[in-house]
Amino acid sequence: MQLKTQYSCWIFIQTVLCVLAAGKVDNVLAADSVTDAVDWPAMLAHHDLRWNRLPQTWKEAPFLGNGEQGTMMYQIDEKTIRWDVGNSAAHDHRPFEQDDFNEKNAPVLNRGRHFIGHLRVIFPEALVASDSRLKLWDAEAVGTIHSANGVARWTTLVHASEPVMRLELSTEGGLDGARFSYVPERATNPRAIRAKTPREPANPPPVINQFADGVQVAVHNLHAGGQTAVAWLTVKSGQQQTLWLSVKHSYPESDASSQAVSAVRKAAAADSTQWIAQHRDWWHRYYRQSFVATGDRFWDAFYWIQQYKLASATRDKGWIIDNQGPWLQPTAWNAIWWNLNAQLSHSGFATANRREMGSAMSHRLYLCRDNLAKNVAAPYQADSYALGRNTSGWDLLGHAGQPGTGRPPMDASISRECGNLLWALHNVDLEYRYWQDTSIRDRVLYPLLVRAVNYYRHFLQEEADGYLHLPETYSPEYRRADDCTYDLDLLRWGNARLISLAAEMGKTETDEPLIATWREIEAKLVPTHVNETGRMIGRGVALTGRHRHFSHLLAIYPLHTLTPDTDADRELIKTSLDHWHSFGGAMAGYSLTGGACLSAILGDGDRALDFLNGLKPFLHANTFYSEAGGLPVIETPLHGATTIQEMLLQSWGGRLRVFPAVPQKWSDVQFHRLRGEGAYLVSARRERGATKWLRVTAEVGGSVEVQPRLTDAQWVGSEGVKVQVLEPGVYQVDMPKDGHVLFWPSDNRQPEAKVTTVPRHGKEHRFGIIDKD
Repeated sequence: MQLKTQYSCWIFIQTVLCVLAAGKVDNVLAADSVTDAVDWPAMLAHHDLRWNRLPQTWKEAPFLGNGEQGTMMYQIDEKTIRWDVGNSAAHDHRPFEQDDFNEKNAPVLNRGRHFIGHLRVIFPEALVASDSRLKLWDAEAVGTIHSANGVARWTTLVHASEPVMRLELSTEGGLDGARFSYVPERATNPRAIRAKTPREPANPPPVINQFADGVQVAVHNLHAGGQTAVAWLTVKSGQQQTLWLSVKHSYPESDASSQAVSAVRKAAAADSTQWIAQHRDWWHRYYRQSFVATGDRFWDAFYWIQQYKLASATRDKGWIIDNQGPWLQPTAWNAIWWNLNAQLSHSGFATANRREMGSAMSHRLYLCRDNLAKNVAAPYQADSYALGRNTSGWDLLGHAGQPGTGRPPMDASISRECGNLLWALHNVDLEYRYWQDTSIRDRVLYPLLVRAVNYYRHFLQEEADGYLHLPETYSPEYRRADDCTYDLDLLRWGNARLISLAAEMGKTETDEPLIATWREIEAKLVPTHVNETGRMIGRGVALTGRHRHFSHLLAIYPLHTLTPDTDADRELIKTSLDHWHSFGGAMAGYSLTGGACLSAILGDGDRALDFLNGLKPFLHANTFYSEAGGLPVIETPLHGATTIQEMLLQSWGGRLRVFPAVPQKWSDVQFHRLRGEGAYLVSARRERGATKWLRVTAEVGGSVEVQPRLTDAQWVGSEGVKVQVLEPGVYQVDMPKDGHVLFWPSDNRQPEAKVTTVPRHGKEHRFGIIDKD
């Protein structure tokens, strides 16, 4: 008892002294006193992808993009190099009303992405050697190709803010005479080709025209309306040639051709040095929005390549990342999949402080909100929204499942898959919570969430036990069940979020009558079913075999409605995780990233790293990923980067958890300007396994709990900052707008908050292809 009293006194004295100090340190802590000492060009150059032979497939290829247009470069025969031409906007537009429910994934067949064409260079001699590099810092690819008697040098970039690709080629000796040529392809649907179910009538073949100034254009006038067009111009100077290319899509208008031609002419007329500088400046600003270094050679390189890939695949209020990004390949999945893929692709933008990489979700859902009503059956369209398993990225039209009877004659599982919109709205909520932008809350999140929850209200049934139960729905990639955990988790989150948002917005039952209904759902919704193996799939349905999806664990991650704050809940989470991964086999890459994130929530950094390391065999040479015999899907590597963030910073339940699950092997870690809920920017350094310093800045202001992995800390804050010790290692921080606070170990002097790289460890690794002699 005496020791406890002494400890309480120490806590009280420490709290009083530090709160007093916080008001006296304006001179100590400047407005932005974190020094960024990272040599950004050198750091990113260390992670560049490199090749000492020509890539042979998309799995090996250097890739470039600007969120809409994209290209990959690879060899197709001994004399020929190919650059793909892709555009995330280029979709077919066959009428929703003509979808045949007897076809699996009819939305993809009728309104999915279509092929466009590609560039080729055919060389006079066989190519025998090559060296190339994807330069992350400048977002450019460069290379040298050799034949027995000649050499060619090439560069490629997809401009960051203009809809134009620029390619240069210079040749010498036996490779003189090579030239770019554009090869248009029929605007066909990759899924239809794979399934041998062609769309009739077929889209017409492209029409090629050339203008007096040398600009050429290939125009696809699509059968159902709209147009995809590729314009290009090649300018030669001696043995050097420069090609500008733009690919645009328009619907319902047919003006893509004029857009593409105008973009090419503008780029070709621009000052080349300034044009390229604008491109590089955009990327340099983008990278600096946040910094991460774990010291692990493999995972640091991987992380930064994913940050590059993310900005190549989407942009502010642009296109939701579908299963392909702007690099469409032969596939059955040429659209958005909503039961995991799109949500995972856009999962890491918030912590990474890259809002523009997540805003496509809120923007496109808002633009297409009327179509979300069309996705449900007619009796529910007046007040409900939903998303089917897959939709076009253009209009988000895709028939949603329906609880209970399903929607015959759709596939039995697809016809009962219902929760996908709620999961997508959780991504929108990340944008709101991490930036505190009330326009997102008021215009998008709240109204769409009302209708998404409304859809479930039509099917909830109160039974004799007094609980509201949900009839049969589908747990993605496992089986159907009543009281399906996937749906209950999402509904419970969405319903509780509506109650909290309504209170935050000052709504009462007078102006929002649904509040009473939401409270009833909160009180009566049936608890999730569990057994000795943990969380079940649903009522009477246990997990009894391999299940690559974490559809029954969403309450733990990413929803954080089940947390390890009590011993019982911690044990339930651990039991559920252990059981999920107890059946052996590799499952899928996202099974491993999901396992890593769950382990990170439990604070088990070593196990999180074990799961993450299990992802390595799934990754292709360029960090892309595929399933089902080689079909590309993009979400898992992007979620791998999110996993690393979860190990470094977690923000849920009103608390910033710093270094919550750092493995022992990562003894030195640095991050800067990662973002937490409430619009807090966090920078921290870890040395020799211990927190060296932590700095939190409030963009908006408010109160937040901070857990810096320091049981005995000193702190100093700007004017108006107040700090209290809640418990050993947990601090309550109140900050005004632009306030900031610095924590460090109490037995050290106040450190310099300086951001640098950290010592590297592990085997040297290069993504790309480096063949050994």
